[in-house]
Amino acid sequence: MRKGLFIFIMSLTAGTALSQGRMEQRLVKLFDEAEQCYLMDDYQQLHHCIQLYHETFKPEECANMDSVDIYRAYYYKMCGSYYYGWAENPEQARMSEDYYLKSLNIFKQRVTNWSVYAMHRNEVTLHEELAQLYYKAKDYKKSLAHLDTLYVYLDNKSDIPSFLPEYYSNMSQRAMCHARLGHFDEAIALIEEAQAYFKQQKESEYYELQRRKGKILMLRADKQGTNNYKPAIDCYKAYVNEQYSTIGQRLATMNSSQQAQYWLATHPFLYDCFRLGNLAPEMLYDLALFSKGYLLAYERSSSGRVGTSKKRNHNAPTRWMQVRHELREKDCAIEFVQYFGRDDELRMGCLVLRNNSVKPLFIDLFATDSLLNLPLTASYTIGTALTAPKPAVKDTLYNYPLLSQLIWSPQLMTAIGNADRVLFAADGFIHQCAIEYLMPDAQKTCYRLTSTRNIRKNHIAPKLAKALICGGITYNESVAHTEEGNDVAAYRFLATNAGHISELPDARKEVDSIFRCRHNPLDTLLVGTAATDEAFVELLKKGYDVIHLSTHGFFGGRIGIHNDIKPLQSDESMSKSGLLFAGASSALADKSFDANLFDGVLSGTELSQLDFSKTELIVLSACETGLGHLTDDGVYGIQRALKQAGAKAMMVSLWRVNDISCSLLMRYFYEALQQQTSHDIHAAFLNARNRLQQEERHYNKFDSSTLSMGDGVIKYDTPRHINPFIIIDAY
Repeated sequence: MRKGLFIFIMSLTAGTALSQGRMEQRLVKLFDEAEQCYLMDDYQQLHHCIQLYHETFKPEECANMDSVDIYRAYYYKMCGSYYYGWAENPEQARMSEDYYLKSLNIFKQRVTNWSVYAMHRNEVTLHEELAQLYYKAKDYKKSLAHLDTLYVYLDNKSDIPSFLPEYYSNMSQRAMCHARLGHFDEAIALIEEAQAYFKQQKESEYYELQRRKGKILMLRADKQGTNNYKPAIDCYKAYVNEQYSTIGQRLATMNSSQQAQYWLATHPFLYDCFRLGNLAPEMLYDLALFSKGYLLAYERSSSGRVGTSKKRNHNAPTRWMQVRHELREKDCAIEFVQYFGRDDELRMGCLVLRNNSVKPLFIDLFATDSLLNLPLTASYTIGTALTAPKPAVKDTLYNYPLLSQLIWSPQLMTAIGNADRVLFAADGFIHQCAIEYLMPDAQKTCYRLTSTRNIRKNHIAPKLAKALICGGITYNESVAHTEEGNDVAAYRFLATNAGHISELPDARKEVDSIFRCRHNPLDTLLVGTAATDEAFVELLKKGYDVIHLSTHGFFGGRIGIHNDIKPLQSDESMSKSGLLFAGASSALADKSFDANLFDGVLSGTELSQLDFSKTELIVLSACETGLGHLTDDGVYGIQRALKQAGAKAMMVSLWRVNDISCSLLMRYFYEALQQQTSHDIHAAFLNARNRLQQEERHYNKFDSSTLSMGDGVIKYDTPRHINPFIIIDAY
């Protein structure tokens, strides 16, 4: 699990084996932890690892001078990675460069008694890190200089077959830098030579280079100012057609992790080509469907488990015309897409489709950063308000007229026309915003989908006969943890970043009321210290139609360690989102706890590996469960984890929920479901939300002016109470 192939050399000579010294074993472990933190953008914990490494490293205890220098090289690599996280311009990049160069120089000078092959690999990785660092800082000359240095090194090793992939990959990276510098002839010649090699070798990187070639051709059209984007469009279309025709066969040979890695490496071209807008709207709509449905469509086996069977779903990817065919007369399908405009400005647009559309319509909406940086109050921007925990901020945010006007723009509302059902799929920050409640036309009902490709599914009234209801969990009391299989990365992240985990007394009232409301002997109630992650995983094997979890959720941030010359090769962002179960607080606070055991935490990664294929509805009455890491593939959090595990409809929250209003909403929701015969989840939710808006609570309030007790009233008709929950894929 590395951004590059950075090898911690384990095969020393017999006299210097790492196993001979506890210090050396500790250094290996700390370096590995630091690399994981780097992948997760957890720079606070990375800095902590660096401090511990520095305190642990005792040169006098090393077996020889080579090992002293090599352990020092890894320390410099860790420091370089830490400063990489803060490098947004050439000046900030220099600190990271200094440490990377120190590490690189040691590997160049010290090869005695070490694995020469591994040493060379580390040199390659460090050169790539330096190039990527300056590409990120938009110092393309400096990035190219490092790649040229690496090219000379690899050229000298070109007689070694194992170095050829790096040799030609370096060639394509140099092509991107040349294109950024306006050297388009050199760029095209380099990318085509690299493509020829990978095509001959029948390696998947050929398709990644097709993306890069399209980007080069687009940059050339930008520079020439002729609007001649046809060569770029043709290149992207060739890429898309090739992907569509071979994707099933390639994925069938991969396990779940390899599929995710493959997509992370190939997906970023979408951010480039969506800028083509109405020059190629049919292709772009197909790409949006392909993007958002990719992992969800192909990752599950026929048995419903992830990666447990060779027989997989190889249905052809959905095309825009198939979605159009399923739309009713007054339906409108919208795919929101985040993409890079000119000068790499991050923008939000959407593709709109009606049942009478000749082709999709692309609408550019706004610059994402500009919208997120708009001042909302003296203390908050729109961006900070989206993730702020204070309830009052949500009232201000969702009552802010400009937010609705920018998202549901006049041009978009015109395209929607007389549609009364708006079926949309989110992207980018819209995953974090309940835009369905910002719709300016009250006559239109919005349905949030993971992808509008789901419109093609056969809709049968869901069976909601059997429920697993979990809440009133005891977090702070120790419970027995006996089985292995834990997400160690998630444990490490939470043990470092989680504060006090409070009990949720109203959660017990909530699940008890739901259990009584359903009054179903098939239901299971899981509460208190019995509500462990182990017990929950075991109960899932019985197959429940409804799963209701009233607990704490957590959400960690965004991932941003990759760029155009080096896509993300491995992503652990789902380890920074998850749900808490019994004993979580005590396990996370116990310094001697074995992180390999179940720990009271189910991360997004762990959830994605469970089987929810029989589950019609998952309700997460928890904080921030709808959030996730903003990656090139949208939100890589609990939403995606549950969909990968086979869940159908979901109810999730976008911010910390008020206990009382949450309990009321849930009770009203289940009452509405009980009163239905069709089990229309979306309609039941809207009914519950409308009832909550009419609710108010009276309490005794002290009046300081009269020094007497009076009547206080809390009304639940404000965004903080009625907007936190969203429904996904219930339509």
